[in-house]
Amino acid sequence: MLDQGPAAPVPESKNAAAVDQEIPWCEKHHQIVRDEIAAINTRREPDRRIDTDRLESCQLLDVTGLALSGGGIRSSALCLGVLQALNHHNLIGRIDYLSTVSGGGYIGTSLSATMTAARRFVFGERPLGGTVTAAEISDTPSVGHLRNYSNYLIPAGVRDLLTGIAIVVRGLVANVGLTLPVLLLLAAVTVWSTPLRSCLTDANVFGVSLSDKKLCELHNFGSVDRYGFSTFGAAIALFMFVCSGLTYWVSRSVRGSGPSVVLAYIGGIALLVGVACDFARLLKVHHFALTLATAIIGAVLFFGWALKQSLASPGKRQEFRSHWPSVGATFLVLLAVIAFFEFQPFMLEQMFDVAESTAIGGPAAGVAIVWIKSLAAAAAPIGIFVTAFRQQFAELLKGNSASSQWGSLVLKIVAKIALWIAGLALPLIIWVAYLYLSYWGISNDLFEQCSEKLGQASQMECLTNARSNAPSGSLAGRIQFDAGKGTLSAEITPKAAPPAVGETRKLTPTGHTPEWLEFLAEKVGDAVRPRFPDLFRGDASELAYAYSLPKVIIYMVAGIVLFVISFCLTPNANSLHRLYRDRLSKAFLFDPTRSADGGVGRAEASLDQGRDFKALDRMKLTDLYAIPAEVARIPGLAAMPKLHAPYQLINTALNIQGSDFANRRGRNADFFLFSALNVGSEATGYAPTGLVQDDEQSLDLATAMAISGAAASSNMGSSSIKALTPTLALLNVRLGYWLKNPRYVDERVRPQRRSTPLYFWSEISGRLYENSDSVYLTDGGHIENLGVYELLRRRCKVIIAVDAEADAPMNFSSLMKLQRYARIDLGVRIDLPWTPIRDRTRAIMAENADRKSAQASSGAADEAPHVHVAIGSIDYGGDDKGYLVYIKSSLSRDENDYIRDYARRNDTFPHETTGDQFFSEEQFEVYRALGFHMTHGFLAGDHSVAVGPGTNPRMARFTEAGEKAVDEVRRAFGWPVVQRRALSSRWIEGREP
Repeated sequence: MLDQGPAAPVPESKNAAAVDQEIPWCEKHHQIVRDEIAAINTRREPDRRIDTDRLESCQLLDVTGLALSGGGIRSSALCLGVLQALNHHNLIGRIDYLSTVSGGGYIGTSLSATMTAARRFVFGERPLGGTVTAAEISDTPSVGHLRNYSNYLIPAGVRDLLTGIAIVVRGLVANVGLTLPVLLLLAAVTVWSTPLRSCLTDANVFGVSLSDKKLCELHNFGSVDRYGFSTFGAAIALFMFVCSGLTYWVSRSVRGSGPSVVLAYIGGIALLVGVACDFARLLKVHHFALTLATAIIGAVLFFGWALKQSLASPGKRQEFRSHWPSVGATFLVLLAVIAFFEFQPFMLEQMFDVAESTAIGGPAAGVAIVWIKSLAAAAAPIGIFVTAFRQQFAELLKGNSASSQWGSLVLKIVAKIALWIAGLALPLIIWVAYLYLSYWGISNDLFEQCSEKLGQASQMECLTNARSNAPSGSLAGRIQFDAGKGTLSAEITPKAAPPAVGETRKLTPTGHTPEWLEFLAEKVGDAVRPRFPDLFRGDASELAYAYSLPKVIIYMVAGIVLFVISFCLTPNANSLHRLYRDRLSKAFLFDPTRSADGGVGRAEASLDQGRDFKALDRMKLTDLYAIPAEVARIPGLAAMPKLHAPYQLINTALNIQGSDFANRRGRNADFFLFSALNVGSEATGYAPTGLVQDDEQSLDLATAMAISGAAASSNMGSSSIKALTPTLALLNVRLGYWLKNPRYVDERVRPQRRSTPLYFWSEISGRLYENSDSVYLTDGGHIENLGVYELLRRRCKVIIAVDAEADAPMNFSSLMKLQRYARIDLGVRIDLPWTPIRDRTRAIMAENADRKSAQASSGAADEAPHVHVAIGSIDYGGDDKGYLVYIKSSLSRDENDYIRDYARRNDTFPHETTGDQFFSEEQFEVYRALGFHMTHGFLAGDHSVAVGPGTNPRMARFTEAGEKAVDEVRRAFGWPVVQRRALSSRWIEGREP
């Protein structure tokens, strides 16, 4: 490979994973390539077949690959036109590999399925007599089917819209069922710790008071008072340290890793919290006592760490991934958690104060009006807007949408602020829900001092006097200063607190609790108290046992029951994946030879013809390369599997945000593919497709196609928006798919991690790994949107790449990313003259956007060459050289009338947003026609093609001689190379002086 000399000996100290990474992909997985070439040979003529026995690893393959990029239904329509043009020129049979991503996968998978079923190309007929002079082709019934489903998400209009909304609501309810148990259990702990309003100012740890106030303890913790928190913390720590040592000894794990370290950390935390609790008792602080004590202890520990580091020898001052920095980081996280939990009683106390004030709107009117409600009110609409336009915001973050450097910087900052505000919206709402659950469970013991028999006005005045943080009334008067006498006099008179006007609610210890919850608490108390009388005896107030404890029981039981039930919710059952998959399958996977009732498909085209085709919804990936059914039925006949379409590579992204090793470059994803023979990635390893399908019953061709197009998800590989990850997961914006890890298809291999039971929390937190029992897959465009990377891995000689992504600025961002990945990962250099395509399309799109300046700038656009295609070189290293035929969604102003008319009315054409997946008939047709126009014009020689180095491009024609790149691509297509005309002697003599 390029820039690689003789292989250096591998040091013995390196681990197996690191050594494995140094072996080139094509060498490590040579058998995969051999099997794929054997499948491709079944579709080739005998004289064109590659001898797999002589095939060497990392050899340049004399094969042609076609890559169809992502871009939703826009890409699907444009790539359909490209495929029609290739078939028009009899080139489908010369395509060996078909690598697809997202929207390109819609039509690519449809091509594979229909060619396997019909044994021919069904989206267009080749011209009779071999002529290719026609500039367009007629529709077929199969194309009619695609047109009928161009609005594939809601093809039946309102009916599909309503059913889709119902499915979305079901998913949201399922997510609530996964989230609510956590809120209920946290609220139960909060009410148990502070059952009374007066307890909110009493520092405690899980119901154990840090003061001498026993009225707040629902259970007698006298042993803690006798021996102290430190003793219990030390006992727990000792037990954990023993378990850690036993675990280390049994597993023989490497020091510093494994469960033994986790147990040791838990022991250390227990000891630290015990000491901090005893120290907090000495501080006598109402709020944040434990936080203050922990912070003081932490300051001492960090100073001791600084001394230890100063006295250590230079060889023992390691900072990277060593124990001491990890311990310090764990302490900081623990301090933040303690501070957050001690903040909740402070908020709950404010809610009680506001509820008894004259503010309108109850508890939310005070706390929320001050700041929570303001933040939530501002964040909610921003969250909805940002979630809906997350792709556009992602572009703003990259700085691709502004013409100036300062404009780009401002837009980037604004987009970041909006993203973080949007990310706060749903967590704020969940936090408020937890506060209300806790608020309803705590009894207001101030009403014991102020009986309702006093009357409402007197009771409110009594409550005001009883609250330590509020004055009983106000002062009024005047201050006078006599400058002549030099005296200052003041007249001050007390003013009574205003009576509560219009207040009609019943002021009781549980008046703030909803009636339904109070009713349940009363029934639970009556049922539990006779059976467990000791549970309701202790030093706490009777009010806590009568009102608060039953609510603790309700919350705890409901939380545990919901938590157990939530384990029955499987990862893919309630996400949007199945809805997306079924709609795509209905639109793109069908048998063009059979009608829906099983009869022979009609040959005539009609408006509703496409709905009558038999669905191929259950077609397996292995069916693309299988023994033909008609041959398999013949007894005694030895049959081999046969490929009837290009060998398809369906590209997806493996999300590995939590992996330390596989994600060390920060891409958050790895290249994961589905094919007829293998499923997997470099990070997980590859497994035979048949075995994976046996384990994963729902895995089929439609599922793989939908995974490849799962653009909207909480985790999106290298396109992940961390601020929005929890919000997108909670809102069930989850088109991704949980697949059993190919590494563990063999049941004898045990997974290192278990993600499936807690899949939802793995998505929210981004703790996704390549070595867990199941892996999370999303859109292939979340790592590489052109689909070319896998073809480069296989070292294809000629690659045709169709770039139909939304690239209104014409920055060619996917091409830039591909070049970077190819250079870093594969040692492959790509040199492509793409600037002529950019210049002309930019000029035309600018004219369409600004009609007033169109006449002034039209000359510049007309002078630029009519070019949609560029041919570049692929330097695989050594003498291995390939060629990249790059077809970019672009304009040249020689398109047909309705394409140019649509472009005039829609200035972002042909780069309209991928968020628009509801194409009209006109949209679908203009993109299809543009794809055919670009490809046919290139192949027929009607348009120029950019060739040469990227720094100095030049124009050529595919039908003319003189360019080596053109000649090599024509040979790969099976076309004769155009020869230069011999120069006549007369012309030569005329040229001589």
